[in-house]
Amino acid sequence: MEQRQDRAPSYLRVQQGVTIWLSHAVQGAIVRLARAYFPLEVGGLLLGWRDDRERIVTGLVGPGPGALHGRSAFVPDHAWQVAQLHQAFSASGGDLDYLGDWHSHPAGVAQLSPVDRTTLARIARRVPDPIMVIAAGSGHDWTLGSWSGKRAVLWRPAVIEERSLRPFSAPSEWSSFGLDQG
Repeated sequence: MEQRQDRAPSYLRVQQGVTIWLSHAVQGAIVRLARAYFPLEVGGLLLGWRDDRERIVTGLVGPGPGALHGRSAFVPDHAWQVAQLHQAFSASGGDLDYLGDWHSHPAGVAQLSPVDRTTLARIARRVPDPIMVIAAGSGHDWTLGSWSGKRAVLWRPAVIEERSLRPFSAPSEWSSFGLDQG
């Protein structure tokens, strides 16, 4: 006898959240840059690839030479970052893509500010399930936090959810970019 499986329409099913895999090399580069710019904020782009609900981060782009750094704000050199993103895409044969942003909270906490939430929601309008990583701390003591965003749909506002980071050692043959920054 055939079993009937009732399934809700796809738009009503709860999907599992995004898993963020962050290479040890990227984590190290983020912390090096955060220390170098302390007590000012710094940030950039996260590069890697998507595999269904997984985000595998193996590269990054820093702030750029024209970036503005303050104690509680950071404005990237957008034109420089876009050029770096195109360079990473070409150098990797199309393997690396933009996944989201990262930045520091010097002497702060690894939590999203209201501006961070708005930024991630805005990124989610253009990028499927983007991620954001925040490095908070000072000296040698830094903590990383991570979030994913889901775009607003009709009556539902954008959804921003905290995610756990899963550090890993990327094989040397995997595409990476920008790990010598900092």
